[in-house]
Amino acid sequence: MKVKDVDYVELTDAAAGRPVMSPTISLIKHVDVTLEVKVGEVRLTVAELFALQAGSMLTLDRLVEEPVDVLLNGKVVAAGQLAVVGEHL
Repeated sequence: MKVKDVDYVELTDAAAGRPVMSPTISLIKHVDVTLEVKVGEVRLTVAELFALQAGSMLTLDRLVEEPVDVLLNGKVVAAGQLAVVGEHL
């Protein structure tokens, strides 16, 4: 096992209030995140859930013209409008 001496930098008044590290995206660019778009939600009983079939319709809690929520790791970070581009939503 190799042991290295650590050089500690003496903090001065000039360093107070300055960031310890310069901000850079390269420090976190490898971190995985989950981005979701929430169109709406509906509450169902278990019986209603099991009664769903192909072609069943659900009424969500939002109108078509209302903005959708954009969530990053489960937290709302933005709102947006859905758009159709060719065959994609």
